Amino acid sequence: MKAGPLFHPFLCAMKSARRGALPRFGGTVKLLLWDIDGTLIYSGGVAGEAMRTAMERVYGRASLTDRQTYAGKTDQQIILETFPERSPEELLGRLDEFMAEYLHELSSHHDALRQRGRVLDGVVAALEQLSDKPVILSLLTGNLQPVARLKLELLGLAQFFNFDAGAYGSDHHMRIRLVPIAAQRAAALYNREFAGQDVVVIGDTPNDIACGKAANARTVAVATGPFSVAELQAHQPDVTLKDLSDTAAVLAALG
Repeated sequence: MKAGPLFHPFLCAMKSARRGALPRFGGTVKLLLWDIDGTLIYSGGVAGEAMRTAMERVYGRASLTDRQTYAGKTDQQIILETFPERSPEELLGRLDEFMAEYLHELSSHHDALRQRGRVLDGVVAALEQLSDKPVILSLLTGNLQPVARLKLELLGLAQFFNFDAGAYGSDHHMRIRLVPIAAQRAAALYNREFAGQDVVVIGDTPNDIACGKAANARTVAVATGPFSVAELQAHQPDVTLKDLSDTAAVLAALG
């Protein structure tokens, strides 16, 4: 149940941040893989509304009356869980169509996203500090890759990230499979291996922690999403932060 590459004319024209640029550092270079929703940004419900609209247009009304929880899940997983009576082959076979509708909805409501959404406290300061460190800034998110790019572009964060070194909900429906994908991409781009504690997964849900641990990566949990510090600590990340507002604490947590 693995989707192929997804494209959109608007997004294909945008270039990845730092495409092909090698870090100007010797020695160890860390690969920092950031979650998006609840970690870097809050969409104010706009992204969820756009996703539900896109799903209904492409797949029809969901048979389940209870709204599915999106936190920590890939977009593919959300689709599969929303329509459990239908085959994965049927659902994921229309993923390109869904992605196009989702992007259309987000693009059409860009003003609402900017008004209702926001970059979370401390994010810009942390990313600015990390830009001069021996790290590669990329993403590990359940968003389809073009959706991830559009969200960060609309909220002014895209310039910090190399999108080509990350992994996305368009790569696999199971988040736990994404760290090796990102590590392989980064290795191909930068001609060096990324493994173990040289890879850091930063996110706001237990699923972020689980996918990092499955790859023996360092895990940094941030309680800026639906889970409290205590709830995240129960899953034993390497570090748990209340938020990203203390830049020094963030840099220390990333190892």
